[in-house]
Amino acid sequence: MNDNLLKQAGAPILHRKKADLVYEYLREQIINGSYAPGQRMTLQDLSNELGLSHMPVREALLRLERENLLASEPHKGMRVVRPSLKAAKELFEIRCELEGLAAFRACRAHEVDLAADLHAINADFSEAFVNQDFSAMGSANWTFHRRILQAAASEQLSRVLEDVWTGSARYRLGYQLIPGRAEHTISEHNAIIAAIESEDAQGAREAARAHIEKAGAELAITVSAEDEA
Repeated sequence: MNDNLLKQAGAPILHRKKADLVYEYLREQIINGSYAPGQRMTLQDLSNELGLSHMPVREALLRLERENLLASEPHKGMRVVRPSLKAAKELFEIRCELEGLAAFRACRAHEVDLAADLHAINADFSEAFVNQDFSAMGSANWTFHRRILQAAASEQLSRVLEDVWTGSARYRLGYQLIPGRAEHTISEHNAIIAAIESEDAQGAREAARAHIEKAGAELAITVSAEDEA
């Protein structure tokens, strides 16, 4: 297993199956846009890229196919599945309401450290953007949203929103594939933080909803353009 994959997978390495590490690595590369929608992926090419035998790579590919992230093509390997615009719109509509509620509840919780934590996370996102580290940007973004959900302190909301986030993973085309999305994310996060700092729960709800609506709209434009192409 090569050094790049080990770095991506993290520790501890010795106690984890190679197929699990390959799965996690490939899944992140698909989600963050490093492997673009429609891109062909063959067992041999991936094995060479990762410095691994066919077996763990094949197992990882089958898992990704079951998640509908990859689709097999007879005698051609697999291709990264293109997002369904209809399904994406539905998921973003649901996320809009749920994340608005999470921000509303988080603001009303009056956690002393919440705004400071969110500022720090958004600073991490900004640094990753400067470095064009797309995986780190994706990680910081989800840390930001999960911190709000944590502050919302609702077991039921957490369960439902986590399920929606899991379903939405396929529609994270990645900051490198949606022009301007990274810059917009930074400013939209700041708007949410500002509302929380002002103890404006309704403003936090509206800022969170606007953030998800904007992300969904930009995703739709990108997917539509790819379909036309």
